Amino acid sequence: MKSRIINLITSELINPMREMTQQYLKILEVKYINQIPKIAGIDVNQVENKVTAYVEVKNEYFYLQFVFDTTSNIQIYSVSTVPFIGINFTPTSEELTLEHLLKITSINPTSTISKEEFEYNGLVFDSNPEPGQIENKLNLFLNLLESDIEGIKELSKQTNCKHLFLTIIYHAGTENYSGFYLTTQIINRLSNLGFELTFDIYASGNKFL
Repeated sequence: MKSRIINLITSELINPMREMTQQYLKILEVKYINQIPKIAGIDVNQVENKVTAYVEVKNEYFYLQFVFDTTSNIQIYSVSTVPFIGINFTPTSEELTLEHLLKITSINPTSTISKEEFEYNGLVFDSNPEPGQIENKLNLFLNLLESDIEGIKELSKQTNCKHLFLTIIYHAGTENYSGFYLTTQIINRLSNLGFELTFDIYASGNKFL
């Protein structure tokens, strides 16, 4: 199925048959690798007979999204753009050493911050870079933090850091920057960790001609 999806996307981008594809290609440029669109991810929803593929856009963080109907014969159902979503937890300290911070939790950070380069030490925990819905990405990130919930709570306590940063980068061409919400379950999970959620919302790219 994946090969079929990629072939259909490639064909549509080279010779666009849908009006929305034509409109998007006037204002953005797709990334290619060996003449094949760079696919950032493919989500399969067997319950709804739907496949969603995300294509990377040159010099942008948001994605060009292709939704396919797989009920009978795989075909493109819609073309649109979807925002980049990133989640970050970065506990830092001017007093605690990097070695001490690393020992507090068993979770390996995405990267570290050294006082030799900055004025503080810190650990950086990032969500996976793949595209996806806010709810799904938040749940996956919370799954990671909850794999050592006591260690993360202690890390938050010792660094006085309780903020999760959620970055959303929309395509400015849509002029629609809504569509996100927090479920009760997610709110409860954040509360259990003692975390607050800070939103950083941006828009980039060209508007429709």
